[in-house]
Amino acid sequence: MARVAFIMDKLMHKMGLHGKSFIPLVMGFGCNVPAIMSTRIIESKSSRLITILINPFISCSARIPIYVLLVGAFFPTHGAWIFVGLYLLGVLVAVLTARMLRKFWFKEDETPFVMELPPYRIPTMRATMRNMWSKAEQYLKKMGGLILVASIIIWALSYFPHYTSADVPEDFRTEALSEMPASTLESQTPEEINELITTEYQQSHSILGHVGKFVEPVVRPMEFGWKTCVSLIAGSAAKEVVVSTLGVLYVGDDDADALSQRLRTHSKITGEAPFTQASALAFMVFVLLYFPCIATLSAITRETGSWKYTLFTILYNTGIAWILAFITYHIAGLFC
Repeated sequence: MARVAFIMDKLMHKMGLHGKSFIPLVMGFGCNVPAIMSTRIIESKSSRLITILINPFISCSARIPIYVLLVGAFFPTHGAWIFVGLYLLGVLVAVLTARMLRKFWFKEDETPFVMELPPYRIPTMRATMRNMWSKAEQYLKKMGGLILVASIIIWALSYFPHYTSADVPEDFRTEALSEMPASTLESQTPEEINELITTEYQQSHSILGHVGKFVEPVVRPMEFGWKTCVSLIAGSAAKEVVVSTLGVLYVGDDDADALSQRLRTHSKITGEAPFTQASALAFMVFVLLYFPCIATLSAITRETGSWKYTLFTILYNTGIAWILAFITYHIAGLFC
């Protein structure tokens, strides 16, 4: 990595960065948190800050489950191209942001490249296994801890306040029946139709439903429903939580196959599918670029020593995500 940083120094300077910035950016494809912490190796303060601010645009591994879910459901024959396109888009936005920050915010960096090139060593099996176990242990703790707790919280917020069939107002029931496709009315028994209406009322009037509906108008131009909004908000805990949140809201559990099928299946009440190919592509672009998880925001605050950079990351990244998702949706709509 040290030799790669030395080789990439000239190219990185054209981007307004330092050769050592290459190492944190590559690490960002794994996780943005250690990548941001590794910027401590950069002596230049301006290059270090720019590297920190653009690192969240690098697609971390936590976003992969979201890509896999939507690519498998809507683009099974072009999955490789979608994946490559998303990664390249993140890199492109990072490069353009770096050049913009260097031009308008930070002065030109003239710090010379000085870096020790350590000798090559053959890794030992003991060191390799120890590092592998350490990283696997961290991931398992994250999966079994943060994501599990977040999923339970999401479920609780979608369950309370709890409503029964008797609590459903007559006007809501009448409206739901009027919007229900004829095929559903013909194929379902009255009891099953009543259960569908009760479930829809429960989800839309729960605490989670109110939060999602409050945010929904902002992303409605990309055809994101309130359930999609909730999953994006839940992703602030960890990006993997987006998938589990969609699972809780759409199928009631974490069955990936059932969720994949449900996302492209038309609702028995509204007659509309949660996603189309265009909205799924826009959603992946939004997930790629919008504000990072809480752990990354915490790392940015800690490494920069200022909340203003964290606030900039939240507002700027989300704004860029909305603009590019909006463009993606409308361009994809011409072909899908």
